Amino acid sequence: MKNTPRRIDVARNPRGIDVAILVPMNERPRRRPLVPRWLIISVIAAIVIVILAVAGVVLTLRSGLIAVPALTGRSGIEAHAVLENADLKMIDGGQRFSVTVPRGSVISQEPTAGSLVRRGDVVTVIVSAGSESQSMPDVVGLAIQKAQSQLQLLGFRVTVETIEASATEGTVMESYPAAGFEVRSGTNVRLSVAGRSLSSSALLPYKMDGITVLLDPIPVSNGTDVTLEVSRRLQALLEASGAQVVVTRSATTTATSSGDRAAVARETTANVAVVLDLALSGPGGLQATLSSSTNPSATALAAAITEAVRTPSQVVIAPGTSANPTLAATTAPGVRVVLGNPRAADDTAHFADPAWADTVARAIYRALGTGFGR
Repeated sequence: MKNTPRRIDVARNPRGIDVAILVPMNERPRRRPLVPRWLIISVIAAIVIVILAVAGVVLTLRSGLIAVPALTGRSGIEAHAVLENADLKMIDGGQRFSVTVPRGSVISQEPTAGSLVRRGDVVTVIVSAGSESQSMPDVVGLAIQKAQSQLQLLGFRVTVETIEASATEGTVMESYPAAGFEVRSGTNVRLSVAGRSLSSSALLPYKMDGITVLLDPIPVSNGTDVTLEVSRRLQALLEASGAQVVVTRSATTTATSSGDRAAVARETTANVAVVLDLALSGPGGLQATLSSSTNPSATALAAAITEAVRTPSQVVIAPGTSANPTLAATTAPGVRVVLGNPRAADDTAHFADPAWADTVARAIYRALGTGFGR
């Protein structure tokens, strides 16, 4: 056996004493581990213990919870029984009309199906009132606010028009459909309410010969060109009184930009201008606005329109000021009449009602006739 070159190395014996040993030169020296094995094992064991403890806490907390059963589409009686079997309580959240869920069946629930709750917790359900036809109630003689509330609770949409009557202002004089008729939920119901007769303003003996009126119905894209509808009615009333009417656009006009309409206003020698517009923000309601409050004729016209359009069913906002390209392009006193906001439900219902357009046109005509007629 050949002599193998050796070197001296140091090792620790079981008693913890370092001793010198001879090892072959080609044998790599032993290195002490940077982290003791026992420490690594201890850390892993601690992590496992923590994970098991957390899992135990979660399981303990969840052990007292149950999933809310699905109730949608079940009858009210069945939903009550299902919740009672699950140790939950049911509260009636009222009824809602539906064309898809049968009468008496659950439309919605809170908490929703699958939510975790504790035994004994409350689940609120809303039950369908159905969509079948029902008898139109008798609302004649009621105040308009009470009649509207009663009809809306039954799922009807309500449109109100004002008529001349000797009864107390705001009292329902007539309904269409009449009381006793079978009406489906969602149907539009028209109520005639006692108030000042704005419709009779079309018959007032105003003489407006020699007066030129500029009308600017601003185009709208809400499905109903309500500004043009009011403009047409107002134009007919004015021309019947002898006035000359210039309208910035018609149903077939292709050039409808604000610049095109302002050009028409600039080329027209008018005695008065009326812009018809819709609001794109803010609350609903009708409002007359001015480009400037320094023109007394325009200020008086805005006040007259505000007073003329007041009815029990019409929300009216006090006059204000706002810039308008058409009014800026003419030297005539002018008013911008904001007919309403297409995002407001009450205004949208008005826009779809031809009788409302007639009422507004007659109210503006009355104000113009008072201020500029003879």
